[in-house]
Amino acid sequence: MMVSEEFVLNLIDCQAKLYSYVLSLTGNKNDTHDILQETNKSILEKAVDFTPGTSFSAWASKIAYYKVLSYHRDAQRESLLFNAELLKEISEKSISKNEQYDRRLGSLFHCLEQLPDDHQRLLKQRYQEEKSLEEIAGIWGRTYNGITSLLYRLRLALIDCVDKSLQLEDGL
Repeated sequence: MMVSEEFVLNLIDCQAKLYSYVLSLTGNKNDTHDILQETNKSILEKAVDFTPGTSFSAWASKIAYYKVLSYHRDAQRESLLFNAELLKEISEKSISKNEQYDRRLGSLFHCLEQLPDDHQRLLKQRYQEEKSLEEIAGIWGRTYNGITSLLYRLRLALIDCVDKSLQLEDGL
């Protein structure tokens, strides 16, 4: 079966989130890797079932959830690890946290776009290019303390912007 490039990109994009989700449900890195492989295999096998325009991450997480349930069912044969209700509760909380994270990240990108170009460039140099504060101070012709202070103010402004954006979104 042939899957679209967009489907593959969605699958690649959600790997870290799926890994975190499965790890939160298993608590074991080795088992998480095995379950994630099985999950990815199932996702590819069920590609025709995915409805474009819906949340790929939520759909993939549901498949991962069933793979984890299967893992725990098999593990229970050896010893009692989790009960199904506890696993369901952990899963729901993990999905909720992922949704909150996605919302905050989306708001952060929106807030970053609203900053002046020079402030965007400064943040990019520090956090994407991982330049040291000393390097940035030299590039900008400012003191180390001046750059530190500016970055601090930018982080506070971004936090405030994200919080306000989410409050507006929630209608508060």
